[in-house]
Amino acid sequence: MKLTQTLAIALTISSSLMFTSPQAEPISNKIPEREQTITTVKKLASAEVARLKEIENKPELKRRHINTNWISATFFVGTAKLVDVANVPDVLAFNMETAQRFNYAHQGHGAPVHLINADDQAIGDLYQAIYLRTGLPGVLMPLQQRLDYTLPYLSLDPAPKKLVWWWCDSLFMAPPVLTRMSAITGDAKYIDAMDKQFWRVYERLYDKEINLFARDERFIERRSANGKKIFWSRGQGWVVAGLARILEAMPENYPSRPQYVTLFQEMMASIAKLQQPDGLWRASLLDLEAYPEPETSGTAFFTYALAFGINHGLLERDRYLPQVLKGWAGLNNYILPSGILGQVQSAGDQPVPTKRETTALYASGAFILAGLEIANLNQPITKLPLPLPKPPKPEYHASDIPPSPLPANPTPEQVREDQRRNAEKQAVKDLMFDPWVDYSQP
Repeated sequence: MKLTQTLAIALTISSSLMFTSPQAEPISNKIPEREQTITTVKKLASAEVARLKEIENKPELKRRHINTNWISATFFVGTAKLVDVANVPDVLAFNMETAQRFNYAHQGHGAPVHLINADDQAIGDLYQAIYLRTGLPGVLMPLQQRLDYTLPYLSLDPAPKKLVWWWCDSLFMAPPVLTRMSAITGDAKYIDAMDKQFWRVYERLYDKEINLFARDERFIERRSANGKKIFWSRGQGWVVAGLARILEAMPENYPSRPQYVTLFQEMMASIAKLQQPDGLWRASLLDLEAYPEPETSGTAFFTYALAFGINHGLLERDRYLPQVLKGWAGLNNYILPSGILGQVQSAGDQPVPTKRETTALYASGAFILAGLEIANLNQPITKLPLPLPKPPKPEYHASDIPPSPLPANPTPEQVREDQRRNAEKQAVKDLMFDPWVDYSQP
Protein backbone atom coordinates (compact mmCIF):
# COMPACT_ATOMS: atom_id res chain seq x y z
CA MET A 1 0.00 0.00 0.00
CA LYS A 2 1.34 3.47 -0.89
CA LEU A 3 2.28 5.86 1.87
CA THR A 4 -0.45 8.35 0.98
CA GLN A 5 -3.13 5.63 1.15
CA THR A 6 -1.81 4.33 4.45
CA LEU A 7 -1.75 7.78 6.01
CA ALA A 8 -5.22 8.61 4.72
CA ILE A 9 -6.65 5.48 6.30
CA ALA A 10 -4.86 6.23 9.56
CA LEU A 11 -6.21 9.75 9.68
CA THR A 12 -9.74 8.60 8.86
CA ILE A 13 -9.66 6.13 11.73
CA SER A 14 -8.36 8.81 14.06
CA SER A 15 -11.38 11.03 13.56
CA SER A 16 -13.66 8.44 15.11
CA LEU A 17 -11.30 7.07 17.73
CA MET A 18 -9.61 10.19 19.06
CA PHE A 19 -8.95 9.94 22.79
CA THR A 20 -9.66 13.29 24.44
CA SER A 21 -8.16 14.35 27.74
CA PRO A 22 -10.88 15.43 30.17
CA GLN A 23 -8.71 18.42 31.10
CA ALA A 24 -7.58 19.33 27.59
CA GLU A 25 -6.90 23.01 26.98
CA PRO A 26 -7.66 24.69 23.64
CA ILE A 27 -4.62 24.52 21.39
CA SER A 28 -3.15 27.95 20.70
CA ASN A 29 -1.23 29.03 17.61
CA LYS A 30 0.85 31.36 19.75
CA ILE A 31 4.39 30.36 20.70
CA PRO A 32 4.65 30.19 24.51
CA GLU A 33 6.80 32.75 26.25
CA ARG A 34 10.36 31.52 26.69
CA GLU A 35 10.41 31.98 30.46
CA GLN A 36 7.08 30.23 30.82
CA THR A 37 8.39 27.21 28.92
CA ILE A 38 11.69 27.10 30.82
CA THR A 39 9.77 27.27 34.10
CA THR A 40 7.59 24.33 33.02
CA VAL A 41 10.66 22.28 32.18
CA LYS A 42 12.46 23.21 35.40
CA LYS A 43 9.45 22.19 37.49
CA LEU A 44 9.28 18.77 35.84
CA ALA A 45 13.02 18.17 36.19
CA SER A 46 12.99 19.17 39.85
CA ALA A 47 9.93 17.01 40.52
CA GLU A 48 11.76 13.98 39.09
CA VAL A 49 14.88 14.72 41.14
CA ALA A 50 12.81 15.04 44.32
CA ARG A 51 11.05 11.75 43.52
CA LEU A 52 14.32 9.95 42.88
CA LYS A 53 15.86 11.21 46.11
CA GLU A 54 12.82 10.01 48.02
CA ILE A 55 13.10 6.55 46.45
CA GLU A 56 16.65 6.20 47.78
CA ASN A 57 15.16 6.12 51.27
CA LYS A 58 12.59 3.45 50.41
CA PRO A 59 14.22 0.05 49.76
CA GLU A 60 10.93 -1.41 48.53
CA LEU A 61 11.10 0.98 45.57
CA LYS A 62 14.71 0.14 44.69
CA ARG A 63 13.71 -1.12 41.24
CA ARG A 64 12.82 2.44 40.26
CA HIS A 65 15.89 4.18 41.62
CA ILE A 66 18.48 6.03 39.56
CA ASN A 67 21.25 4.12 37.83
CA THR A 68 23.27 4.31 34.61
CA ASN A 69 20.94 2.40 32.29
CA TRP A 70 19.27 3.82 29.20
CA ILE A 71 16.17 4.84 31.14
CA SER A 72 18.10 7.09 33.50
CA ALA A 73 20.51 8.15 30.77
CA THR A 74 17.71 9.62 28.67
CA PHE A 75 16.62 11.77 31.60
CA PHE A 76 20.18 13.03 31.94
CA VAL A 77 20.38 13.83 28.22
CA GLY A 78 17.66 16.37 28.95
CA THR A 79 18.92 17.64 32.28
CA ALA A 80 22.49 18.04 30.97
CA LYS A 81 21.13 20.53 28.43
CA LEU A 82 18.80 22.16 30.93
CA VAL A 83 21.52 23.09 33.42
CA ASP A 84 23.45 24.83 30.66
CA VAL A 85 20.64 27.31 29.99
CA ALA A 86 18.79 27.63 33.30
CA ASN A 87 19.55 28.00 36.99
CA VAL A 88 18.41 24.71 38.53
CA PRO A 89 20.88 23.98 41.32
CA ASP A 90 19.04 20.89 42.55
CA VAL A 91 19.17 19.32 39.10
CA LEU A 92 22.80 20.27 38.49
CA ALA A 93 23.80 18.86 41.87
CA PHE A 94 21.91 15.64 41.13
CA ASN A 95 23.65 15.28 37.76
CA MET A 96 27.07 15.72 39.34
CA GLU A 97 26.36 13.55 42.38
CA THR A 98 24.98 10.69 40.28
CA ALA A 99 27.98 10.68 37.95
CA GLN A 100 30.38 10.73 40.91
CA ARG A 101 28.39 8.05 42.71
CA PHE A 102 28.85 5.64 39.80
CA ASN A 103 32.45 6.83 39.23
CA TYR A 104 31.61 7.80 35.63
CA ALA A 105 31.13 4.12 34.83
CA HIS A 106 28.64 2.09 32.81
CA GLN A 107 26.02 -0.54 33.44
CA GLY A 108 26.62 -3.97 32.01
CA HIS A 109 28.46 -7.13 32.97
CA GLY A 110 32.02 -7.79 31.82
CA ALA A 111 31.17 -10.06 28.89
CA PRO A 112 31.96 -8.53 25.46
CA VAL A 113 28.30 -8.56 24.38
CA HIS A 114 27.53 -6.22 27.28
CA LEU A 115 30.59 -4.04 26.80
CA ILE A 116 29.40 -3.03 23.33
CA ASN A 117 25.73 -2.57 24.25
CA ALA A 118 24.50 0.81 22.98
CA ASP A 119 21.96 1.07 25.80
CA ASP A 120 24.77 1.06 28.34
CA GLN A 121 26.72 3.74 26.48
CA ALA A 122 23.88 6.27 26.48
CA ILE A 123 24.98 7.56 29.92
CA GLY A 124 28.10 8.81 28.16
CA ASP A 125 26.18 11.94 27.19
CA LEU A 126 26.12 12.96 30.86
CA TYR A 127 29.81 12.25 31.34
CA GLN A 128 30.69 14.27 28.24
CA ALA A 129 28.61 17.18 29.50
CA ILE A 130 30.35 17.07 32.89
CA TYR A 131 33.75 16.91 31.21
CA LEU A 132 32.93 19.99 29.15
CA ARG A 133 31.81 21.71 32.36
CA THR A 134 34.81 20.70 34.53
CA GLY A 135 37.70 19.84 32.23
CA LEU A 136 38.59 16.82 34.39
CA PRO A 137 39.98 14.02 32.16
CA GLY A 138 39.03 11.27 34.61
CA VAL A 139 35.37 12.04 33.91
CA LEU A 140 35.83 10.99 30.30
CA MET A 141 38.23 8.04 30.65
CA PRO A 142 35.75 5.22 31.44
CA LEU A 143 33.53 6.26 28.54
CA GLN A 144 36.43 6.53 26.14
CA GLN A 145 37.69 3.10 27.15
CA ARG A 146 34.25 1.58 26.53
CA LEU A 147 33.91 3.28 23.15
CA ASP A 148 37.43 2.29 22.10
CA TYR A 149 36.56 -1.32 22.84
CA THR A 150 33.39 -1.04 20.76
CA LEU A 151 34.79 0.64 17.63
CA PRO A 152 36.26 -2.42 15.84
CA TYR A 153 32.95 -4.27 16.03
CA LEU A 154 30.97 -1.40 14.54
CA SER A 155 32.97 -1.39 11.35
CA LEU A 156 33.91 -5.04 10.74
CA ASP A 157 34.55 -5.68 7.06
CA PRO A 158 32.97 -7.72 5.65
CA ALA A 159 29.94 -6.93 7.74
CA PRO A 160 28.81 -9.80 10.00
CA LYS A 161 25.36 -11.29 9.59
CA LYS A 162 24.17 -9.72 12.84
CA LEU A 163 24.07 -6.02 13.59
CA VAL A 164 25.79 -4.55 16.64
CA TRP A 165 22.93 -2.05 16.83
CA TRP A 166 20.15 -4.46 15.97
CA TRP A 167 17.23 -2.44 17.40
CA CYS A 168 16.21 1.03 16.27
CA ASP A 169 16.28 2.47 19.81
CA SER A 170 20.06 2.08 19.76
CA LEU A 171 20.30 4.94 17.25
CA PHE A 172 19.47 7.33 20.10
CA MET A 173 21.73 5.64 22.64
CA ALA A 174 25.23 5.37 21.15
CA PRO A 175 25.58 7.33 17.86
CA PRO A 176 25.26 10.82 19.42
CA VAL A 177 27.80 9.89 22.09
CA LEU A 178 30.28 8.64 19.48
CA THR A 179 29.72 11.71 17.32
CA ARG A 180 30.37 14.08 20.20
CA MET A 181 33.41 12.07 21.30
CA SER A 182 35.01 12.86 17.95
CA ALA A 183 34.15 16.52 18.44
CA ILE A 184 35.67 16.51 21.93
CA THR A 185 38.84 14.58 21.11
CA GLY A 186 39.38 15.65 17.52
CA ASP A 187 39.70 11.97 16.57
CA ALA A 188 37.50 10.95 13.64
CA LYS A 189 37.63 7.24 14.52
CA TYR A 190 34.52 7.53 16.69
CA ILE A 191 32.28 9.22 14.14
CA ASP A 192 33.60 7.05 11.31
CA ALA A 193 32.73 3.82 13.13
CA MET A 194 29.34 5.28 14.08
CA ASP A 195 28.65 6.22 10.47
CA LYS A 196 29.40 2.76 9.14
CA GLN A 197 27.16 0.96 11.64
CA PHE A 198 24.37 3.54 11.36
CA TRP A 199 23.89 2.97 7.66
CA ARG A 200 24.05 -0.80 8.12
CA VAL A 201 21.12 -0.45 10.50
CA TYR A 202 19.35 1.77 8.00
CA GLU A 203 19.68 -0.80 5.22
CA ARG A 204 18.23 -3.56 7.40
CA LEU A 205 15.45 -1.78 9.30
CA TYR A 206 14.29 1.25 7.29
CA ASP A 207 11.05 0.95 5.34
CA LYS A 208 11.64 3.11 2.26
CA GLU A 209 7.93 3.18 1.38
CA ILE A 210 6.65 4.40 4.74
CA ASN A 211 9.89 6.23 5.68
CA LEU A 212 9.94 4.77 9.18
CA PHE A 213 12.07 2.18 10.99
CA ALA A 214 11.07 -1.30 12.04
CA ARG A 215 11.89 -1.69 15.70
CA ASP A 216 14.04 -4.71 14.79
CA GLU A 217 14.05 -7.43 12.15
CA ARG A 218 11.16 -9.30 13.81
CA PHE A 219 8.83 -6.46 12.85
CA ILE A 220 9.67 -6.19 9.15
CA GLU A 221 7.08 -8.79 8.14
CA ARG A 222 4.97 -8.83 11.30
CA ARG A 223 1.49 -7.29 11.13
CA SER A 224 -0.96 -6.24 13.79
CA ALA A 225 -4.27 -8.04 14.38
CA ASN A 226 -5.77 -5.47 12.02
CA GLY A 227 -3.29 -6.33 9.28
CA LYS A 228 -1.23 -3.13 9.69
CA LYS A 229 2.51 -2.74 9.59
CA ILE A 230 3.79 -2.15 13.12
CA PHE A 231 5.63 1.12 13.50
CA TRP A 232 6.16 1.83 17.16
CA SER A 233 5.81 5.47 18.12
CA ARG A 234 8.64 5.67 20.65
CA GLY A 235 10.83 3.60 18.34
CA GLN A 236 10.57 6.32 15.70
CA GLY A 237 11.05 8.90 18.46
CA TRP A 238 14.34 7.29 19.47
CA VAL A 239 15.57 7.52 15.88
CA VAL A 240 14.60 11.10 15.04
CA ALA A 241 15.81 12.40 18.41
CA GLY A 242 19.05 10.51 17.86
CA LEU A 243 19.41 12.08 14.42
CA ALA A 244 18.94 15.54 15.90
CA ARG A 245 21.65 14.90 18.48
CA ILE A 246 24.01 13.49 15.83
CA LEU A 247 23.54 16.55 13.63
CA GLU A 248 24.28 18.84 16.59
CA ALA A 249 27.87 17.60 16.72
CA MET A 250 28.59 16.21 13.22
CA PRO A 251 30.99 18.43 11.25
CA GLU A 252 29.38 20.45 8.51
CA ASN A 253 31.69 18.92 5.91
CA TYR A 254 31.34 15.30 7.04
CA PRO A 255 30.84 13.29 3.81
CA SER A 256 27.58 11.58 4.72
CA ARG A 257 26.02 14.50 6.61
CA PRO A 258 23.56 15.23 3.74
CA GLN A 259 22.24 11.67 4.07
CA TYR A 260 21.48 12.22 7.76
CA VAL A 261 19.69 15.47 6.96
CA THR A 262 17.63 13.80 4.21
CA LEU A 263 16.71 10.90 6.48
CA PHE A 264 15.66 13.29 9.25
CA GLN A 265 13.49 15.28 6.83
CA GLU A 266 11.91 12.16 5.31
CA MET A 267 11.02 10.71 8.69
CA MET A 268 9.65 13.97 10.06
CA ALA A 269 7.42 14.40 7.01
CA SER A 270 5.91 10.95 7.57
CA ILE A 271 5.61 11.37 11.33
CA ALA A 272 4.02 14.81 11.14
CA LYS A 273 1.16 13.44 9.02
CA LEU A 274 0.31 10.95 11.76
CA GLN A 275 -0.24 13.49 14.53
CA GLN A 276 -3.76 13.37 15.92
CA PRO A 277 -6.11 16.34 16.49
CA ASP A 278 -5.28 16.42 20.22
CA GLY A 279 -1.63 17.07 19.33
CA LEU A 280 -0.36 13.64 20.36
CA TRP A 281 0.63 10.49 18.53
CA ARG A 282 -0.48 6.93 19.29
CA ALA A 283 1.67 3.99 20.34
CA SER A 284 1.20 2.22 17.01
CA LEU A 285 1.43 4.90 14.36
CA LEU A 286 -0.57 3.14 11.65
CA ASP A 287 -3.04 1.18 13.79
CA LEU A 288 -5.08 3.65 15.79
CA GLU A 289 -7.87 1.16 16.23
CA ALA A 290 -5.59 -1.10 18.27
CA TYR A 291 -4.28 1.69 20.52
CA PRO A 292 -6.61 4.72 20.43
CA GLU A 293 -5.24 6.36 23.59
CA PRO A 294 -2.44 8.99 23.40
CA GLU A 295 1.19 8.12 24.14
CA THR A 296 3.47 10.85 25.44
CA SER A 297 7.03 9.54 25.22
CA GLY A 298 6.90 9.22 21.44
CA THR A 299 5.05 12.53 21.27
CA ALA A 300 7.72 14.27 23.35
CA PHE A 301 10.50 13.01 21.08
CA PHE A 302 8.56 14.03 17.97
CA THR A 303 7.86 17.48 19.37
CA TYR A 304 11.53 17.87 20.23
CA ALA A 305 12.66 16.78 16.77
CA LEU A 306 10.14 19.02 14.97
CA ALA A 307 11.12 22.08 17.01
CA PHE A 308 14.81 21.24 16.64
CA GLY A 309 14.38 21.01 12.88
CA ILE A 310 12.72 24.43 12.74
CA ASN A 311 15.27 26.06 15.05
CA HIS A 312 18.21 24.80 13.00
CA GLY A 313 16.84 25.29 9.49
CA LEU A 314 16.25 21.61 8.71
CA LEU A 315 12.44 21.86 8.54
CA GLU A 316 10.17 24.51 7.04
CA ARG A 317 8.84 26.72 9.81
CA ASP A 318 5.47 27.52 8.21
CA ARG A 319 4.78 23.87 7.50
CA TYR A 320 5.70 22.38 10.86
CA LEU A 321 5.24 25.09 13.51
CA PRO A 322 1.49 24.41 14.02
CA GLN A 323 2.26 20.76 14.73
CA VAL A 324 5.02 21.66 17.18
CA LEU A 325 2.63 23.89 19.11
CA LYS A 326 -0.10 21.22 19.06
CA GLY A 327 2.36 18.64 20.35
CA TRP A 328 3.60 20.86 23.17
CA ALA A 329 0.09 21.87 24.23
CA GLY A 330 -1.02 18.23 24.10
CA LEU A 331 1.90 17.09 26.26
CA ASN A 332 1.15 19.73 28.88
CA ASN A 333 -2.37 18.33 29.22
CA TYR A 334 -0.80 15.15 30.61
CA ILE A 335 1.33 16.67 33.36
CA LEU A 336 0.22 14.92 36.54
CA PRO A 337 -0.34 16.65 39.90
CA SER A 338 3.15 15.43 40.85
CA GLY A 339 4.57 17.67 38.12
CA ILE A 340 5.73 14.69 36.04
CA LEU A 341 4.55 13.68 32.57
CA GLY A 342 1.98 10.87 32.49
CA GLN A 343 0.34 8.70 29.81
CA VAL A 344 3.74 7.14 29.06
CA GLN A 345 4.15 3.73 27.51
CA SER A 346 6.21 1.59 29.85
CA ALA A 347 9.60 0.19 28.82
CA GLY A 348 9.28 -2.36 26.05
CA ASP A 349 9.86 -3.09 22.40
CA GLN A 350 6.48 -2.55 20.70
CA PRO A 351 3.15 -0.74 21.04
CA VAL A 352 1.03 -1.48 24.11
CA PRO A 353 -1.87 0.39 25.78
CA THR A 354 -0.98 3.36 27.95
CA LYS A 355 -2.38 4.72 31.21
CA ARG A 356 -2.58 8.28 32.41
CA GLU A 357 -0.76 7.58 35.68
CA THR A 358 2.25 5.88 34.08
CA THR A 359 5.49 7.88 34.09
CA ALA A 360 9.07 7.12 33.04
CA LEU A 361 12.40 8.89 33.19
CA TYR A 362 12.92 8.61 29.44
CA ALA A 363 9.66 10.47 28.84
CA SER A 364 10.72 13.20 31.26
CA GLY A 365 14.04 13.50 29.45
CA ALA A 366 12.25 13.79 26.12
CA PHE A 367 9.86 16.41 27.55
CA ILE A 368 12.83 18.49 28.74
CA LEU A 369 14.45 18.27 25.31
CA ALA A 370 11.19 19.34 23.68
CA GLY A 371 10.69 22.25 26.06
CA LEU A 372 14.19 23.59 25.53
CA GLU A 373 13.60 23.69 21.78
CA ILE A 374 10.12 25.21 22.21
CA ALA A 375 11.76 27.97 24.27
CA ASN A 376 13.93 28.88 21.27
CA LEU A 377 11.20 29.05 18.64
CA ASN A 378 11.22 32.86 18.62
CA GLN A 379 15.00 32.98 18.15
CA PRO A 380 16.81 33.22 14.78
CA ILE A 381 17.85 29.97 13.11
CA THR A 382 21.01 28.56 14.65
CA LYS A 383 23.44 26.97 12.25
CA LEU A 384 24.64 23.42 12.89
CA PRO A 385 26.84 21.94 14.18
CA LEU A 386 26.71 23.65 17.55
CA PRO A 387 30.15 24.65 18.87
CA LEU A 388 31.24 22.77 21.96
CA PRO A 389 32.15 24.81 25.02
CA LYS A 390 35.85 24.88 25.78
CA PRO A 391 36.48 22.89 28.97
CA PRO A 392 37.68 25.20 31.74
CA LYS A 393 40.96 24.90 33.59
CA PRO A 394 40.07 22.28 36.17
CA GLU A 395 39.76 23.05 39.84
CA TYR A 396 40.89 20.18 42.01
CA HIS A 397 42.85 19.37 45.15
CA ALA A 398 45.56 16.82 45.70
CA SER A 399 44.22 15.56 49.02
CA ASP A 400 41.08 13.47 49.36
CA ILE A 401 40.90 14.15 53.09
CA PRO A 402 37.43 15.65 53.58
CA PRO A 403 37.06 18.91 55.53
CA SER A 404 35.97 18.59 59.16
CA PRO A 405 35.01 22.01 60.56
CA LEU A 406 35.68 22.64 64.21
CA PRO A 407 32.64 23.05 66.49
CA ALA A 408 31.85 26.43 67.99
CA ASN A 409 33.67 25.70 71.27
CA PRO A 410 36.30 23.08 70.45
CA THR A 411 38.15 21.14 73.07
CA PRO A 412 41.96 21.22 73.10
CA GLU A 413 41.95 17.68 71.68
CA GLN A 414 39.71 18.78 68.80
CA VAL A 415 42.00 21.73 68.05
CA ARG A 416 45.08 19.47 67.98
CA GLU A 417 43.33 16.98 65.67
CA ASP A 418 42.25 19.79 63.37
CA GLN A 419 45.83 21.07 63.19
CA ARG A 420 47.12 17.57 62.47
CA ARG A 421 44.62 17.03 59.65
CA ASN A 422 45.44 20.38 58.07
CA ALA A 423 49.15 19.59 58.26
CA GLU A 424 48.54 16.21 56.63
CA LYS A 425 46.55 17.81 53.82
CA GLN A 426 49.33 20.31 53.25
CA ALA A 427 51.89 17.50 53.16
CA VAL A 428 49.88 15.72 50.48
CA LYS A 429 49.87 18.90 48.40
CA ASP A 430 53.59 19.48 48.88
CA LEU A 431 54.82 15.91 48.40
CA MET A 432 52.42 14.25 45.93
CA PHE A 433 53.50 14.02 42.28
CA ASP A 434 50.96 15.84 40.10
CA PRO A 435 51.23 15.16 36.34
CA TRP A 436 49.74 18.56 35.52
CA VAL A 437 52.19 20.37 37.79
CA ASP A 438 55.32 18.22 37.92
CA TYR A 439 55.51 16.82 34.39
CA SER A 440 55.57 18.41 30.99
CA GLN A 441 55.15 15.98 28.12
CA PRO A 442 57.76 16.59 25.40
